[in-house]
Amino acid sequence: MLVHLFGFLHDDFLGRVIVTPSDQTVAQLALQLRAWSDGLPAAGACEVTDERGRVLDPTWTIERAGLSGGDLFTVRPR
Repeated sequence: MLVHLFGFLHDDFLGRVIVTPSDQTVAQLALQLRAWSDGLPAAGACEVTDERGRVLDPTWTIERAGLSGGDLFTVRPR
């Protein structure tokens, strides 16, 4: 199933809408968002948090992480 999410990079006040399959991993989601960043390299350690600030396991699928349509997530370097 496709979900639309709002992704934010740690140093950017503009969010991006990402439409992606719910079986994609959190790590893949972060990589997709980081591809648009000037401030974060495409590779390297990062953490993904949901809108409550909970750190998401990078191996989880988007569905398992509890993200659903319209949810926010943030990618930060470690």
